[in-house]
This record gives sequence, C-alpha cells and structure tokens, in this order.
Amino acid sequence: MRIKIGIVGPEESVSRILKVSSDFPEIEFKPFIYTDVSEMDSIIQNNRLIVDQWLFSGIMNYSLAIDKKVITQDEGSYPLLHGSSFFGILMEAQLNEGKIFKNISIDTITNEEISKVTSFYKLDALKYFNAPFEGYASLGELSKFHKSLYQSGEAEIAITSIKAVYNELKRDGIPAYRLTPSYLSIKLTIQLLIERAQANRYENLQMAVVGCKIVNEQASDEPYDLFKSKHHELNIKKSLMYLTEKMNGSFVDVGDGLYFIFTTKGEIDNDAEKDFFRLMDEFMVRDQLSIGVVIGYGENVSHAEQNVRFGLRKMKADDKASILVIDDQQSITTKLPDRESAFLNSDYIEEVLKEKFGDEEINFRDAVRLIIYTQKYNKQAFTSQDVARWLQSTDRNGRRILANLENANLIEKCGTANLKQKGRPKITYKFVKDIALSL
Repeated sequence: MRIKIGIVGPEESVSRILKVSSDFPEIEFKPFIYTDVSEMDSIIQNNRLIVDQWLFSGIMNYSLAIDKKVITQDEGSYPLLHGSSFFGILMEAQLNEGKIFKNISIDTITNEEISKVTSFYKLDALKYFNAPFEGYASLGELSKFHKSLYQSGEAEIAITSIKAVYNELKRDGIPAYRLTPSYLSIKLTIQLLIERAQANRYENLQMAVVGCKIVNEQASDEPYDLFKSKHHELNIKKSLMYLTEKMNGSFVDVGDGLYFIFTTKGEIDNDAEKDFFRLMDEFMVRDQLSIGVVIGYGENVSHAEQNVRFGLRKMKADDKASILVIDDQQSITTKLPDRESAFLNSDYIEEVLKEKFGDEEINFRDAVRLIIYTQKYNKQAFTSQDVARWLQSTDRNGRRILANLENANLIEKCGTANLKQKGRPKITYKFVKDIALSL
C-alpha cells in the first residue's frame, strides 16, 4: 500500500509543494486546500484515517494544529525557512535592487536558527532584526515591527513569510520580500515524512497483547458469593469481547480472572485506550471491582505476552485507574484517564455527600453510583427500573435503594412514568437541588 501524505494550506502554498512532489512518484499526495485556517480542524479530523503524515504549508498552521491538539508532533511537519530559503530570498532582493543589503528585518525564523546560519557562513557583517513566530496572537504586530525599523533607518528591507504582512508593506512603499520554503527545504521535509510513515507502518504491525485482570481481592469480612463472582466474570468477558471486536483482535480467557486480547499496535489508538478506561470506571462504580489493564508490545506474540505478565506483576490493587504500557525494551509508561474517558470523579462525589450528610445513615456507595449513571445517561428523572438496569439488579432492589435515598432526603418524587405495560405507572425521582448544585 502506497504511503499517503496530506498537504494542508492555502492554494498558493499547496501548489508550490505539489511541484516538488513530482520527485516522489511512489508516494500519493493528497492536497487539502482551505480558504480560512478555521477549516483545518475538520479537514484533518475527516481525513485522518486515509493519511499517513501531514505536510503543513508553514509554521503557522502547523503550530495551530499542535496547540489545538488536532495532531501530535509525530504526525506531521512543515518546511523550514532558514538555510536555502533565507539565502534564496536575500539573493533575489539584492539582484532586484542592485545592491548588497547589510541591515534587514525578518520574521518567523527563530533567533537560534538564523544565528546558526549567519555564523556558519561567517556573515557577521549582516545585521538583522528578527521577530520570531510566537503564535497567531502576535501576527498583528509584525507589520508595525517592520515599518518602525524601516522608517527609523535601521533596516533597509523587510523579509516576511506572512502574505498579509507582505501585501501591507508593499502598499506602504516599503521594500519587502516574501520568504517561502525553498525547493530543497520542501524536498527534505517530504523525505522526513516518508521515513516517519514507513517507521510507523512497521511499528503498527508490531504484536500487541492486552492483559486484563481483577486486581482487588475479596474483603475478608465479606462472605464469598460464588454466583456473584461468576456473574462478574461473565460481564467482564462480554465487555472485553466487544472491545476485542473493535480492535480486530483475538480474545483468550487464560483462567483465574486473567484475560488476553491479541492484536497489533496499530489497533490500539486513543479511542481504544478510552474504551478501556470506561470499562474500568464502569466496573468500579457498579461492582466495586478494580480491573488492571496492561498493554505489552513485542517482536512476536511470546515477547508481547511476557511483557504483559511483567506489567501485571508491577500493578498494585490500590492503584488508581491507569493503564500500564510495556514496550519491547520493558520500559513502563503509565497512562491516566482524561476527563473524556471517565464518567465523573466518584471520590469527589462521595466526599461532597459525606460533608453534607455525614451524620446520616446513608449508603453513600448507592448514592454515588446513582449520581454517576444519571449524569452518564443525562437522566434528570429516573425510576426503579432505571436503577435496576444500571446496576444490573432486580426491580425490587432498585425500589429499596430509592426508598433509602428518599428517606435520607437525597432524592424526591417528581412524578410518574407510563412505561406502556401492565400495572401501575412507575414513580419517578430526582436529586434534590442542593445535591445538584454541590456537584
């Protein structure tokens, strides 16, 4: 399968890059042209699966994509402007004006980059005033920067990479030249992206094993319930089978509460990790079960499985929800859930409830679970059937939980629900306003 590189930018810049792409007939280049930079987010999100690497037209749209976390630094790059790009436009200016310029104003290039170029070629006689790129917020000041230096006589010409700044300076009669990536700079960037894409493809074919195991033990003062334990196992298997299918993997019940999913590294993306965090939260909230998840990578299946077992030995029962990732060198990376991965912070909810109702006889665990599920399913009003379904229990148990919480003044009746079945309508409940405001 051919490597696909997406080129993102305005039409003029994309066309310039496409001229260089003819040097790489074995690579498929996909142009993505926008008229406004705000379109860039949707372009990348909608085409992420068909592009191996992204080639941005410049540092501005690349930096914006990084800042907004649309891509990571490993997913794209842009042609640098120093070196051949800088010397090319400086030579053009000197030939057009018929003189050698020793005092120039320039923007976008970092001080370190331009300092290295001038010192390497012994251009100490060249005096430059630089405004490094510091984000979109600073673009409005660049025209003033160049104008003030030219009007004060400190700079003879202005070199800018920003088209709008270039047009404004030209309108004001200031000798300005547009700095664009050189042919060589674009070519080197494409070569970098090709090498990175090839490395990623090889890495994505690496074997991956996901190990899942219940890591919290049965409390000594609680009677062991064989059927309850079996139900937990069945629920975990069902959830893991669903995730296995999403990752195009193979599911194995190793025994003694340990489960393996065999797949490849390319299938374990951010969405897959979020699914595992949701699974851990689900079982912790509903059943008070702490599930450990370890992802092991290796050169082959045996190597990846060894790394998973190594990670499981490092996992502790009292750890917060986290995923251990063991690479082929047995280096351990701990990944924690972000806000989108989990329901809500159950510890915080319980703390708030205890502060408000510490002296009351309340089953805080039931209250926390109910709050989390009403938030998850966006249910302001709920019935005993809703509670039974969420907690995978009987309707009778759901009525018991609601009665206890009503007696503790955490919830209150708010109406009835006609469930289109025989029997009396179900009473609906909602949390009292004080609870909702506190959370």
